[in-house]
Amino acid sequence: MKFREDEVVIVGMGYVGLTLSVAMAMRGFRVYGVEIDDDKLNLISKGKSHFFETGIDEELSRAVKAGLITFSKKVPRQSCSTYIITVGTPLKQDTKEPRIDMISRVSEEISEVMNKESILLLRSTVEVGTTRNVVLPIIKKRIKSPRIAFSSERTLEGKALEEIFTLPQVIGAIDDATFDRAESVFNKLTKKIVKVESIETAEIIKLFDNSYRDSTFALGNELAIVCEELGINGYEAIKAANFGYDRTNIPIPGYVGGPCLEKDPYILASSLKKVDYTPELILTSRKLNENLQKRIANRVVTWFEKNNINISDSKISLMGLAFKGYPETDDLRGAPSLLMLNELRNLGAKNIFGHDYLISSSTMDSLGIVPSTIESAFDSSTVIIFMNNNKKYSKIPIVKLISSTSNPCLFLDSWNMFSPEEIMDEKNDVYYSSIGINSDFFMENK
Repeated sequence: MKFREDEVVIVGMGYVGLTLSVAMAMRGFRVYGVEIDDDKLNLISKGKSHFFETGIDEELSRAVKAGLITFSKKVPRQSCSTYIITVGTPLKQDTKEPRIDMISRVSEEISEVMNKESILLLRSTVEVGTTRNVVLPIIKKRIKSPRIAFSSERTLEGKALEEIFTLPQVIGAIDDATFDRAESVFNKLTKKIVKVESIETAEIIKLFDNSYRDSTFALGNELAIVCEELGINGYEAIKAANFGYDRTNIPIPGYVGGPCLEKDPYILASSLKKVDYTPELILTSRKLNENLQKRIANRVVTWFEKNNINISDSKISLMGLAFKGYPETDDLRGAPSLLMLNELRNLGAKNIFGHDYLISSSTMDSLGIVPSTIESAFDSSTVIIFMNNNKKYSKIPIVKLISSTSNPCLFLDSWNMFSPEEIMDEKNDVYYSSIGINSDFFMENK
C-alpha cells in the first residue's frame, strides 16, 4: 500500500506531542493529533496551547487554520504512513517505577489501524526494553514484521520549537530498513541524525542525558552545602573555582526539578532492577536534590524559633512557582515550589502567598496559595523565598520592596540574584540567606 509520506499521527498532546506536532506542521507535514483529555482537546482544536512555550500559540493557530493539524480523541481509522507515541509515563509514587499502561493502551489502538508498511516511532520516556518487550508484541498480534523505532525528545522547555530543528535526533530501529524510514521522517526536521545499533541504546540516551544533568547539579548543591557548614560563601568559591579553569565547571547551586529530572533517574534505576544493579551515584544525587527543599524549610523554622515568632501566624511568600525560571515556563510538574509548599505546611505554615509571571491565579488557588502581585507578596511578609531564577526578578525594585516587609524578615535568595548588602541595610531588620551562604554567618555579622 502506498502512503503519503508527509502524513503523521501523533498520539498524546502533552508537552512533547504538541511541540512535535507544531514543528512537523511547520515543515509541511499533515498532522493528526490524538488527545483523550477533553479540556486539552477543546483548547488545542482552537489553535491555543495548554502550556506556555515560546512561539507555540502563533504557530499552532497558523497550522490549525491552514488545515495542517487536526485533533481528535481517537486514532484515525484510515492507515497512515507514520505513527508516533508521545504519551506520558508518570512514576508510581510507591515504587518510583514508570507507568506503562498508557503506552500499552495506545499501542493496542494503533495496532488496529497500522498497516504493514507503516512505521511506529516511540518518543515517550520509557524503561530500557519497553519498545521491544511491551510495544512490539502488541503490534505483532496483527503485523508479522512491524517497522518500529525509538527516538526520544530532548528539547529544553522554553526553547523547544528552536531546538527541535537543531538538536541531533538519536534513532534506534528494529532493522536498517526501518531506520531509513525513521531517518527520512526526522530529516525534514533536522539533518543531524545519529544512528545507534539498537532500540535499547536509543531508549537509554535520554535517561543518560537527564541523569547526568541531575547528578551534576547535585554536585554543585553539595559543594554549596559544604560551604554553608564551614561558613564560606559558596557562590564565591564556585565562581572562583570555575574561572579560567576549563577542567572545572561546577553548576551554581539551586533547586532541581521538572518533569524530566525528577523522574528519569528513577526510570533508569527501574530499568536496572532486572539485572540486579543499583545506580548508587545517580540515586544519591536525586535524593540530595529532592532534600534541598527540606533543608531550606528547616532553616526557616530555625529562624522562627530564634526570633520567637509563630510560623502559623506569619505570612510566607514563594516567588517563582514554575519548576524553572529560565527559559520561562508555566510548568509545575516536579516543581520544587510544590515540595517546599508541602514542607512548610507540615511545619505549621498556614498563610502562604505566591507570585509567578506565567502561572495563573486559578492554578495558585487550587494549590491553596494566595495569588499575589510582587508588591503584595512582599507586603508584611515574614519570610520571602525565591524558588526559581526568572530573570525578571533581578530587575524588581528590591530595596523599595524590602521596606514593606515584616520586621524582622527572612529573605531567602535561593538563586543569588541579589547582593546581601542591599538586602541587609542597616536601616532594616531583614536577614539574608541563600543556598551556599550560611545564614547564621550573615545574622551574626549584620
